[in-house]
Amino acid sequence: METFEDRLQYYRQIINEKLPQVVNKTEPVSFYEPVRYILDGGGKRIRPILLMLACGSVGGRIDSSIEAAVAIELLHNFTLVHDDIMDHDDLRRNKVTVHKKWDEATAILAGDGLVALAYHYLLQTKSNDIREIGKIFTDGIIQLCEGQALDKEFENRFDIDLTQYMSMIEKKTARLLMISAEIGAIVGGGTMTERLLLREFARELGCAFQIQDDLLDMSKTSGKTFASDILRKKKTFLFVHALNNASETDKKIIKKIYRQPQVSQTDVATISHTFSKTGTLEFARQEVEMRLNKTEQLAAQLKSSPAKDDLLSLLPMILNRNF
Repeated sequence: METFEDRLQYYRQIINEKLPQVVNKTEPVSFYEPVRYILDGGGKRIRPILLMLACGSVGGRIDSSIEAAVAIELLHNFTLVHDDIMDHDDLRRNKVTVHKKWDEATAILAGDGLVALAYHYLLQTKSNDIREIGKIFTDGIIQLCEGQALDKEFENRFDIDLTQYMSMIEKKTARLLMISAEIGAIVGGGTMTERLLLREFARELGCAFQIQDDLLDMSKTSGKTFASDILRKKKTFLFVHALNNASETDKKIIKKIYRQPQVSQTDVATISHTFSKTGTLEFARQEVEMRLNKTEQLAAQLKSSPAKDDLLSLLPMILNRNF
């Protein structure tokens, strides 16, 4: 009997088989080799699978959404390449990042090429609403750039509240999921109500995803480096909540630590203790649960279908990182 995991593997296989076909040229090598390297890097294919399931959940044929799903995966990989450059990361999915393997100029060019290739595939989507699809895709890229810009601005600021932080992660993290869900609904012939339901579903999922990621950073059993966000002085959901709810003395200590060139293990312990004192960890867990409940309520309003059931089954897998 086919299981949910079997279907996920099938959808992932569709994307994995399509990606090598994206690049059918070899010259110039300095452009196409890095692009192939990026697309060979693996990944969970969360966004294209979300797009295909959104299509199916409104009664559409999933195979009609494949070109758009490939476009979303190409766009996602573009964001990763440019994020790695901006964050000075050396590894991505246990592979050397493009700008480290080649150089920054090569990585920027490869990322730009992925955006063009994404549009190439998106425009192959068979839909009477291709202009609307193109608008959502383009507006989404602008929002992604705004989110990345805000994230960079926050690096040198301490006057950030949770409303501002959530606005940033909605643009930077949730937006690509929102694009995926709404385009999937359009390709599937969904109504405006269904489009808005799925877009909101993806927004709540994306925000919960980021907060859960911040929480996992403070877990010693998550498989991640413990407190890596603190060591890198990242302004996370946890940091923003703690800073806005700590005593004046603790606020001064936190700011002093984050202004230092490096964060020590003693500093990590100090900030971790502040997270406990301010109730930050519990508040974040409640926020994730609240948003997850919202996604379930939104999905419940869709017509019954196997794809809708798969959307609901996808939620805990994404949030628990076992997908």
